[in-house]
Order: sequence, then structure tokens, then C-alpha cells
Amino acid sequence: MKKFLGLIIGVFLFAFSARVEPYDTYIIKSSIAGSVVFCDKKKEAGYYKGLIVKIDDNQEKIELNKLLNQKKFLQEEIENQKEILKRKFDTYRRYKNLKTKSVEEKNIKFYDYIAAKNQLINLKNQLNGINASIEKLKDTINKKNIKVNGYVDKVLVNKGDYVAPGTPVVEIDDISLVKLNVYVPLEKIDKIKNKKIYIDGKKRDFKIEKIWKVPDDKYITSYKLEIVGKGLKIGEIVNVEFKN
Repeated sequence: MKKFLGLIIGVFLFAFSARVEPYDTYIIKSSIAGSVVFCDKKKEAGYYKGLIVKIDDNQEKIELNKLLNQKKFLQEEIENQKEILKRKFDTYRRYKNLKTKSVEEKNIKFYDYIAAKNQLINLKNQLNGINASIEKLKDTINKKNIKVNGYVDKVLVNKGDYVAPGTPVVEIDDISLVKLNVYVPLEKIDKIKNKKIYIDGKKRDFKIEKIWKVPDDKYITSYKLEIVGKGLKIGEIVNVEFKN
């Protein structure tokens, strides 16, 4: 009889209750200031991939189009300047070897060539500056069009809101896995590490992913364990057992 009771105690010694939670939850924050012109709260409580919040980017798009036009004209001007430079260099090269031309005339052609070369360098520098501004505007526009790929828990803003950099915008849950937080008494932690995990009486392919090495702030006589796996419904309370 004592042996039978000991077996029962051994079976149920390491049983705990836990709530099924998403594997991870993270918040997308706005990195750009502006007014919210679109937010899709209908996508809450479901998996979604795509645009979910848009911050007004009209001014940036106007400026971007302006810069793209400037870039086009500047590229044409650079090509023209390359041709001018080539011709001035050819003229200078002919002059410098002609004995019939004075040093002054040769110098004038040389300085014309150098001026054309400097002008080309200046135009290329302008183009580099425009390209940098274009990339910066594209980055700003991209950041004002907030897209997600995951389970949308909450959309934290409304149309018409003004957001500053760092304002929380969307809360996303990673539900590719689920986790269970279990609080195990200090003296039992070493006894369960190599045991199989049963959930609601069934052996499950869950694993211990983390063990906090200091007692929990709330449950001061226990260590916190994080158990990770698949196939459980988020929010339900389950019974977790560690068995041989």
C-alpha cells in the first residue's frame, strides 16, 4: 500500500497549471512624425500581411517627384557636358603641339578644358546630392507606410491621430509557436530537467527553452520555466506535468 501511494505521489509530484501564450509579442513603433490617414482595425485578431497604418506622406511624394525630374534633367546635362569636355580636350591637344600658336593661346585652350572638367565634376556632385535626397525621401515614405506580417493583436492608433517618433502603432503576436510559463519550486528544478512533458494528460512535443536562474520576483520560492511548442489554443489554461 505504501509503495502504491509513493507511485501516485511520484506521478503527480511535478504538476503545474499554466496559461497558453503567444511565443512572442512585439510592438511596432512609428519612426516618423505625422498624421495617421489610414489604419485598418478590421485586421485585429487575425493573421495579416500588408499595409495596416499609413502616415500622411503627400508632401514627401511631391518632393520626391520634384527631385526625380531634377535628376532626369541633370543626367542629360551631364551627358552634354561630357561631350563638351571631350571637344575642349581635343582642341587643347591640337593646340599644344602647334608651333604656330602662342603660349597664351595654348593656355586659353587649356583653361577652357579645365573649366569644362570642373563643371562636369560639379554636375556629378549635384547628382550625388540629389540621389542621396531621393533615397532619404524613399526611406521616409516607406516608414510612413507601416506594413505587418503576423498575427495582429491590436492597432494602437486611430485615423486622425498625430504620432511622434516612438509612438506605439501596432501590437503583433508571434503565434508560430506557443509558450507556457511554469513556476517550479527551487528544490524541484533539477529533478524535472530531463523528464518528458505531458499537457492535460497527453505527452506533447514541448521543450524547456528557458530556465531563469534566480527566483521569480512574484513567486519568490520558485524558478520560472518557459516551455515552448505547438498545437495549443492561446488563452486556455492547461495542466503541465513532468514525468519519466
